[in-house]
Amino acid sequence: MKVIITKSQYQKIIYDLLDTLYGPKISFTQDDDIIEILSDDDEEIFRVYTNEGRSIGCKQDLLVLSRTMEDIESYIPPVVLRKKLFSKTILSYVNKKTGLNIDCIDFSYRANDNEERYRFNVKKNKKTYSQ
Repeated sequence: MKVIITKSQYQKIIYDLLDTLYGPKISFTQDDDIIEILSDDDEEIFRVYTNEGRSIGCKQDLLVLSRTMEDIESYIPPVVLRKKLFSKTILSYVNKKTGLNIDCIDFSYRANDNEERYRFNVKKNKKTYSQ
């Protein structure tokens, strides 16, 4: 049986999962080139590159840390992680919670016992590549 989920339902599922895993009040600290996104327990869950380390065409590039992806993958099937909707939802969540204007995302996920990397620019609505 095939289950169809709307975009708003999917977004609510991801938002609720992240709130459950990391708390509803995430915060951030900022250096010259890096912004660290912190959970309620002050554990770093995301890192934003604002200068060096960004993908081409990105102003602020969100890196989903490997332990954060492991937490997410323990609840969500990997096939769902390759979708643009996942990237847009994670960025929307972080932007909403922090007030930042992050435009790109970069994360690794498991696919067929291999680690794959996915980079996406939300504003241009396409995959991005490293500098």
